[in-house]
Amino acid sequence: MSQYSRREVLKLGALLAAGLGLDSTYSAVFADGLQKLSTGQARVLWLQGMSCSGCSVSFLNSNEPGPVDILTSMISLLYHSTISAAQGADAMRVIAETIASNDFILVLEGAVPTTMPEACTMGGKTLEAILVPALKNAKAIAALGTCASFGGIPAAEGNQTGAVGLKTFMEQKGISFQNRLVNCPGCPVHPEEVWGTLAYIVSKGYPAVDPKLLTPNMFYAHSVHDNCPRFHYWEKEIFAKHFGDEEGCLFKLGCLGPLSHTSCPRRQWNSGVNWCIRAAAPCIGCTSESFAKKRDFPFYRKGEASHPVNYKESERKEVTS
Repeated sequence: MSQYSRREVLKLGALLAAGLGLDSTYSAVFADGLQKLSTGQARVLWLQGMSCSGCSVSFLNSNEPGPVDILTSMISLLYHSTISAAQGADAMRVIAETIASNDFILVLEGAVPTTMPEACTMGGKTLEAILVPALKNAKAIAALGTCASFGGIPAAEGNQTGAVGLKTFMEQKGISFQNRLVNCPGCPVHPEEVWGTLAYIVSKGYPAVDPKLLTPNMFYAHSVHDNCPRFHYWEKEIFAKHFGDEEGCLFKLGCLGPLSHTSCPRRQWNSGVNWCIRAAAPCIGCTSESFAKKRDFPFYRKGEASHPVNYKESERKEVTS
């Protein structure tokens, strides 16, 4: 791996903190973590469960650093199902040696099938058989995307696979998740939340998280509704009537901003070009624990006065480090 200069790493740390709306104290933390990732002091094993690989695509759409730098300079990625050159016996050997080393950060993308384990296999082994020892030996664990965090679309009502998020799987297997597992939901997860979480873990250890959802407070403490640019319309009870309306709160078009805790309003998507609300589309709550779970809960609902999902803001308690 080629190495970034100290100046370049400090710049990346500052850009990451600024893009997420965090204060300057995070810049040095992110820079330190990114430096360790880029020099191979922290190694990453990325496994995939039941997913569409959208979180991997999102990660490779990172702007600073870009995808080429990610793969060649920025991260010691030991294995990744989609982009690794190693296949077959070589890939399984790398995975086994990594797990046995006890010196890696485990990343999981996608849900885990529990009642149909053969739905996810690698090299003749089920994901479950690979995942259990990996979870026990990993120095830290990051569930990337809503599928890995909470089950997501694979865990939708009526599925036959028994798909669950990583926390539930670890509880079922009696594997400790406290101060080890960090959930980074999103469909897909934003690349800056991936970088920020990994860098923070490598530099400072386990971050402050929501006690129930295990989402890092530095990225997920505030809802879309809290920081929505249309919030003033909500207060004045001026509601948009049609998708694409440039004015009006989108609540009555099905917006789930109050349910979705994420930093989307601050850093947006596609290098800050756009995001759902700016495009006059309702937030579909893709970081919510209940995302896509109910078959009778459509993403877009026109003309309703209130949402069938009841979420109490008081249930989220900020935890300080």
